[in-house]
Amino acid sequence: MSLTKIKPGTTVDPRTWLVHLLIGVAAIIFIHSNMGGLLLFAWCMLLQLTMRKGQYLLPFLFAYIVLTGFAWIGVQLLPDDRFYFLGLAFSNMGVIGRKAMVPLSFAICLAKEPTGSLLASLQAMRLPKAVGIGLAVLLRFFPTIGGEYRAIRASQRFRGIGVGVVHTLTHLPSTVEYILIPLILRTTKVAEELSASMTVRGVRFLGETISYRPVRFTGKDAALCAMAVLIPAAVFLLERRGVF
Repeated sequence: MSLTKIKPGTTVDPRTWLVHLLIGVAAIIFIHSNMGGLLLFAWCMLLQLTMRKGQYLLPFLFAYIVLTGFAWIGVQLLPDDRFYFLGLAFSNMGVIGRKAMVPLSFAICLAKEPTGSLLASLQAMRLPKAVGIGLAVLLRFFPTIGGEYRAIRASQRFRGIGVGVVHTLTHLPSTVEYILIPLILRTTKVAEELSASMTVRGVRFLGETISYRPVRFTGKDAALCAMAVLIPAAVFLLERRGVF
């Protein structure tokens, strides 16, 4: 097996993205204002543009605009008693969706790390190997579910179900039902396969393991983690002081 040398400082330690993910979750819990959420989202997109060359910048911006539209439509429908529950659903979808994009952006960065580097980083944190393998499988699980969803939607369109936006919205309950049931069944099957794969790969082995992927927490990682703490803290303090 040949090893590729990685120059120190050229990559980001997976532990850095894990810190960002945890802080992102805490930030969306304690920061409630729309302006605070917008500042957090801008910080995430700036980090994506700087560290990941903006690969997901446009999809995230599009999703944020769409979710903002859902929230606005929901607020407009709330005063009408006939559409109160629909407005409540739209507003919750928009607000919660925009909040979830903050930790999701960091989860994507963490998922893009090689599995070996991720496991080596978690092992350096003295976490049990079962936790590391479970987290690695979880991060690789989302692309699998995305592929299954696309396969289900393609099968539905072939059968004339959920074709077009208007047809999907007018038959939304049945369309969601036809998506969720096969997706849940397939997800259960994939989970069983992954569980068996983890057992075969020694998740229950309690002996010492050696990683062939050296990881190093550099000054660049320390600076990124410091910013991950300072920026949400500053937004939180400004919100509490009534600046926005």
